[in-house]
Amino acid sequence: MNKIPAIVHISRIRDEGAGMMILKTSKILFLSIFIWFAAISYLAEASAAPSQKINEETLAQISDYVREQFDHNRVIGGAVGIIHKDRLIYSEGFGVADRGRNDTPTEKTVYFSASITKALTATAILQLHEQGKLDIDKPVHTYIPWFQFQHSDRSLKVTLNHLLTHSAGGIGSFQTDGLVFAHKDAKDSLESYVRQFSKIRLSEEPGQSGNYCNGCYDVLGLVIEYVSGMSYYDYMQQNIFEPLGMKDTKFGPSLDQFDETRLATEYTWFLTRKLPIKRSFEEFGRAQDPDGGAYSTIEDLGKFISFQLGHANQQLLTPLSMENTRIGYVATELGDAEYTASGFEVKELQQTKVYYKTGDGIGSSTVILFIPNHDLGIALMIGEMHPEIQLPVAEGIASILMGYAPETTDFPLTFMKLIGIFSIALILLSVLLIGLFIRRGLRRKLHSRSILRLCLSLLVWGAVAASLWLLILTVRPSAMGVYGYPYDLAMGIGLITIVSNLWLGYYFLVLINFIRDRYNRGNI
Repeated sequence: MNKIPAIVHISRIRDEGAGMMILKTSKILFLSIFIWFAAISYLAEASAAPSQKINEETLAQISDYVREQFDHNRVIGGAVGIIHKDRLIYSEGFGVADRGRNDTPTEKTVYFSASITKALTATAILQLHEQGKLDIDKPVHTYIPWFQFQHSDRSLKVTLNHLLTHSAGGIGSFQTDGLVFAHKDAKDSLESYVRQFSKIRLSEEPGQSGNYCNGCYDVLGLVIEYVSGMSYYDYMQQNIFEPLGMKDTKFGPSLDQFDETRLATEYTWFLTRKLPIKRSFEEFGRAQDPDGGAYSTIEDLGKFISFQLGHANQQLLTPLSMENTRIGYVATELGDAEYTASGFEVKELQQTKVYYKTGDGIGSSTVILFIPNHDLGIALMIGEMHPEIQLPVAEGIASILMGYAPETTDFPLTFMKLIGIFSIALILLSVLLIGLFIRRGLRRKLHSRSILRLCLSLLVWGAVAASLWLLILTVRPSAMGVYGYPYDLAMGIGLITIVSNLWLGYYFLVLINFIRDRYNRGNI
């Protein structure tokens, strides 16, 4: 009987011990939950840090920097936007969208985005890959049975991934762009244009090296049509633009939906001067739209960048797919970046990985750039052909956002301005040679005293004329202007060709007259 209280006592001690254990466990659990929430809060603040650091002072520095670069390089006008996660946190216009209207561009001004379209086309291809409708590691002829390059053995090895990464066997834009002139339908028919690729010879094994290729993305555009059963335009509208809310991104003729005041005028170089031109889709045709035909705005490109950063309302690709296709595949021609299957190039900037895509149209220069580690992106659209500055300016803005000093861009002599100077030189040389031709014809008529000098003149002018005709008839360096040549260069080459043929004809007649004189004198 005396043992019962002892048992009760022991039981009470166990209950109290269990209670203490529960209390301690509760405290630990509460402390763990508190630490977890604190960590989440800290990480959220850390991820928001870039946005918090982008204060008025930083934005003012960016504004001053862009204005300085535009003024320094005499840019007519353009617009810039900065994206953080899913928001366009800054946008500003510089210069004018149109010299006649004298209006400042905004985030809603429509510019020709040019090769930024490649990143949009790549997204569509990767979307179809995820859906199992195609495999980017399979050859192109799997989806377009008749497709081939001139080198049949190598052609069979070219995969969609090779097209995405500009590594299809050494071919580049120089070989593909001018093919729009190879057939009467090639400029406006995507299939007709791609069929002309059978004329291109692959210079190396696919995947060996990178060579920027506009036409390769037009092949991808045709693949989209064959695989989806839709037109390229309908697929892009329904599966890329609408899901991302890119309501102002259009192709060619669809621009008539906009009020004219929303469209930036396109300016290009002609004999060292910037002049307005007809819109790029009218100049280039529609066959090359998948590689560079989209018109867009800073606002819409910001939505595409948000998708690339993983913060769009509707993600078009899985994070794993986006990560895998952003791996550098082959080096670019300059070796300072790498091509990826995402349509972007990747490089290091201020010890940070950045992805970018530039666009160079006949009347525009554009770029989008994003920094995944900072959840930041930049969109820049310029209303003139000035391909030397858009990427350096975007990198300067990115440097400011990451806390570094930007570099100043200085390109007083752009590539197109140099072409203008060269064209003027050809025109002046032609005028000089025409003057000499007239003077020679009036003074000497068709006489020559030296057969050696006559034969040498015939040889020189024959070589010049033959070279120029070979250039004109066989080389199509681009899809713009007169058979691939900018208008001013076409004028210069045309004049010098006419003059060289005049001189060749003159010396040929002199030779005939020389032989006739010798024959009449009995010397032959």
